Amino acid sequence: MPHHFKFRTHTLTLRAAACLAASFAPSLGCSAQADIPEVVVTQSDIAFPGVPRIPGFTDRPSSVTRSFDHPGGFDLPEAFNPELHPLSASIAGRGEMQDLSFIEGLSLTLSSRAEGAPEGIVVASYERTSVGFVGRVVALETDYDSDVLSYWTTDSAYYDVTLSGMLPENDWAIDVTVAFSGKLSISSSD
Repeated sequence: MPHHFKFRTHTLTLRAAACLAASFAPSLGCSAQADIPEVVVTQSDIAFPGVPRIPGFTDRPSSVTRSFDHPGGFDLPEAFNPELHPLSASIAGRGEMQDLSFIEGLSLTLSSRAEGAPEGIVVASYERTSVGFVGRVVALETDYDSDVLSYWTTDSAYYDVTLSGMLPENDWAIDVTVAFSGKLSISSSD
């Protein structure tokens, strides 16, 4: 399954750059904060098997989970007190899957397989509030208060996508996209 790891909107203020330079001259003393560029993780073509209808047995909502690894290669310098938070997330139907209204609930959990890693955290979720046509793309709610950096730095991070509802009879697939951003901060005093 291919995944993409993109950087968007590079922002580093002149004040922060000046402060970073000042950190090498302790007698000047200053503090600054800079935004981390938006980082977008996209996992394409997450496949789910169809669920055949058996009257009295599969006519109730069911749940299914798929996992994918977090792409590597994103490091932030610990000396700059980095923080990273989920900004937005969505899922999109692939191919002929044009209506995701069968999904009643969804959670996207970030975890790590590394020894001593923190317990998994739900970074995005969805709960359908009405019956009807939802469409091919579903926006998820994110928990901006969760700092996900401790998962990313383990080199063993992965995501679980758990869906529930009256799942389709035919095989189907989705793309998952999550955007993260945060800040770097530094202070220097005499």
